[in-house]
Amino acid sequence: MRPIPVPSRLRSVFRTTAALTAMLASAGPVTGLVAQQRPTVGESDYDRFERLGSSTLSPDGLWLAVDVIRVDDDRELRIHRTDSDSVVVVPHAREATFSDDGRWLAYAIGVSQADEEKAEDAKRPVRDKFGLMDLRAGTATVRDEIADFAFSADGAFVALRRYAPEDAEADGVDVLVRELATGAELPFGNISEMAWSDQGALLALVTDAADQVGNGVRVYDARSGRLRGLDTDEATYRRMAWRDDAYDLVVLKTRPDPAFEDTAHVAMVWRGVDGAAPESHTLDAGSTGGFPPSMRVVEYRAPAWSDDGARVFVGLQPRRPAPCPAPSDDDEDEEGDDDAPTCEEPDDDDQPGVEIWHTLDVDPVPEQRVRDRQLRQENELAAWHVDGDALVRLDDDQLESVSLSADGTGAVGRDETPYDADAMFRQQFFDLYAIDPASGSRYLVEDRLTIGGTMSPGGRYVLWFEGEDWFAHDLIAGETRNITEGLASTFVNLDQTPTVEQMPPFGVAGWMEDDGAVFLNDEWDVWMVPLEDGEARRLTRGAEDQVRWRLTSLDGDDDPGFDDDDALYFSVYGEWTKKAGYARSDEIGDEPDILVWEDARVYGLDKADDADRFTYRMERFDDSPDIFVAGADLADARQVTATNTFLGEFAWGRTELVDYENEWGRRLQGVLTYPANYDPSQTYPVIVYQYELLSQGLHQFQLPDPTQYYNQQIWSQNGYFVFRPDIVYRDRRPGQSNVETLRPAMAAVVEHEPAVDPERMGLIGHSWGGYQTTFFVTQDDLFAAAVAGAPLTNLMSMYLSFYWNSGGTDARIFEISQGRMQVPWWEDWESYEANSPVHHIQNMNTPLLMAFGTNDGAVEYNQGVEFYNAARRLGKQMVMLSYEGENHGFSREPNQKDYQSRIMQWFGHYLKGEPAPDWMMKGLTYIEQKDRVAKPKIIS
Repeated sequence: MRPIPVPSRLRSVFRTTAALTAMLASAGPVTGLVAQQRPTVGESDYDRFERLGSSTLSPDGLWLAVDVIRVDDDRELRIHRTDSDSVVVVPHAREATFSDDGRWLAYAIGVSQADEEKAEDAKRPVRDKFGLMDLRAGTATVRDEIADFAFSADGAFVALRRYAPEDAEADGVDVLVRELATGAELPFGNISEMAWSDQGALLALVTDAADQVGNGVRVYDARSGRLRGLDTDEATYRRMAWRDDAYDLVVLKTRPDPAFEDTAHVAMVWRGVDGAAPESHTLDAGSTGGFPPSMRVVEYRAPAWSDDGARVFVGLQPRRPAPCPAPSDDDEDEEGDDDAPTCEEPDDDDQPGVEIWHTLDVDPVPEQRVRDRQLRQENELAAWHVDGDALVRLDDDQLESVSLSADGTGAVGRDETPYDADAMFRQQFFDLYAIDPASGSRYLVEDRLTIGGTMSPGGRYVLWFEGEDWFAHDLIAGETRNITEGLASTFVNLDQTPTVEQMPPFGVAGWMEDDGAVFLNDEWDVWMVPLEDGEARRLTRGAEDQVRWRLTSLDGDDDPGFDDDDALYFSVYGEWTKKAGYARSDEIGDEPDILVWEDARVYGLDKADDADRFTYRMERFDDSPDIFVAGADLADARQVTATNTFLGEFAWGRTELVDYENEWGRRLQGVLTYPANYDPSQTYPVIVYQYELLSQGLHQFQLPDPTQYYNQQIWSQNGYFVFRPDIVYRDRRPGQSNVETLRPAMAAVVEHEPAVDPERMGLIGHSWGGYQTTFFVTQDDLFAAAVAGAPLTNLMSMYLSFYWNSGGTDARIFEISQGRMQVPWWEDWESYEANSPVHHIQNMNTPLLMAFGTNDGAVEYNQGVEFYNAARRLGKQMVMLSYEGENHGFSREPNQKDYQSRIMQWFGHYLKGEPAPDWMMKGLTYIEQKDRVAKPKIIS
């Protein structure tokens, strides 16, 4: 008899084994409560299960607001007191926001999923309500039809934006400003944008009326009640932005010109808006020095301030002349004859529907088509020096992109053009330039890079990775230094198939705020590397035990880097144990102490803005995710949330690690999930779900959700073992590597657990996992049945296709990415042929179910058609499910549930001997399918 599994929430109550044993003993005999006699989860139970969504911690750490979403998509907001069991539940609420003083909580309130579907069917808009809770008084207020809300920085006011009328001719809507202490409200009409200042209670408002009369920018001082107009004009104002920690405001104002089809803008700045006489400045193409002719300030890029307020950064774009300019008053003579040139808009029906694809296209036309909106919005960064009213271009046609330092004092640019031709099929390189925002001057820092261009917080250094080392360039001294040379570690990640010339590093972990040092990751540890003087230090000791340490950035810390007196928090993860937790160094350079170390998934460390209150999440396969709260040392953590408290009503499986070596001696692991109704005296079928590395999911809690058609919890609940192996690869052998890894993995599974029936094993995967599945069943008869979703089946024809979702060529994916083939197929025909499933289909004896969306934009739909036609010609047992209009992943719920149901029927027949429906064994005619005769029963 197996012991009753005790959820962690009970273990936190009974802290000693003796206490737990005494509790169980006092309950008397438990033979009637063993897991095998509890029911498994059925279809009618699915909708009860809860997902732990986003969470928000109040600034003082006393309250935690958590989104909970059920499988049926109904949701609620749970508002927890972190130091007690107090909880308030608000049905259908979301988007919880605390005021900065921690007293108030605001949230949006929607409707139930059923009501939303009814409104959608009736074509009625669903409009949110606004909820406001006084956390001190414990009272709540609700307002109807509020689209958006925002607290003032001092926490004394909230601005509420209403919905626009359905027949509105302008963007302006009604806004209410509510004083939280009294409930008094002041309305404003025709407001298109609103933004609170970063401090105090100044609310900037943009007015946008139907006839543009009265349009302008105003600032309302909610404390004094004073309303000040800053500018008014028959124009559109947009893209308002306050400067951080200041009362300086910038906004864009339209300046239309009928000679152009685009819209130009002036940028307007007011400094000291809280004072009696704000200082105003205007960036205007007609008067600002350095403004390039025939260009405009665009609305696509929001204006941004430098920290000191000396510069405002805007985007520029060449102007687009109107194809048919509107005639001006001068074009009409005294007698009214129109002498203006005429221009007739082309009739779309008269235009040829042709695209010109040229082999010299650096970016193929399908990619340009997908990126059409992005390409039209591309713009160049410029710095407006407000006091001198001068515009300095930082970007031009040469540079692909320009990035600013956090404080706006430095900039770097990337020029990819010298390498674009090679990057059509190979790795993209770039030249790195340093740019002076004061003058716009630039110089080449380094050429032919692939990784880097990251700037330090203070803008003094720029970092990049080349070869096996990190390099730092001092923008003040103009010097470059290899900062990892000679360190006793490796910073390049070589544990990948070398498909690219420059392999990736393990990454940058953070910076010292004063630009004095950078934190770098190697495979296991975090290093602190000085950028000027001093020796690099390994801050952690993970390599010795193959435990991965990573520096954790806390959301409650708004600083761009770490100070000398900051405590450092690290996430910690055991590569082979899958244990996880957190550690801390009280001061930078101190030996870190492990604070939390659990045989569980531990993640999501967060901190209150104004208090040493921390939260983190923890889950196991058999223990629903929950949030814990603790002090700075994370000791005596208190579980605050409680999701899926009914879990004990059902039988539930467990997970174990299975160790194995593949056929070339690589040590690997996989996760074996036990059937929920497991009885060691019985044998069970196993479903093997594969992709690449999956063993890190040992502790993942999975809900039984039928819209997730590869849902392993549902498989476990229906009496299957589930195995998720780690798969690794050798050069130009993606399919063969899978076979050489999966065969020993399955042998290890059967040896590890005798209850796994080796005659009843099924294989399944999607996309790359679908490719591996399809290839394996053409190489080996190990599996009794297989399911492949959207698989690659012919590497040669797939190489010549497009990744339609992005428009890019699949050739790059094969040569430098997941395909791992390194060269085109005409340079290595043998490897492409050896690893293409369709070229070995004559060897397939395993019944195969394949599924494709007809609009698959990742794996060409015809990959399924090719394999289907070959299987049909050879008389193989194969069924292809073709889902009309679906992409690479299915989005329509009826299709998701249909596919999930057919997977269960497929494995149910071939692995359990259940009766096979007609669609599986003999197919159905087109008319039968259209008459819905073939609609399957949705089963568990």
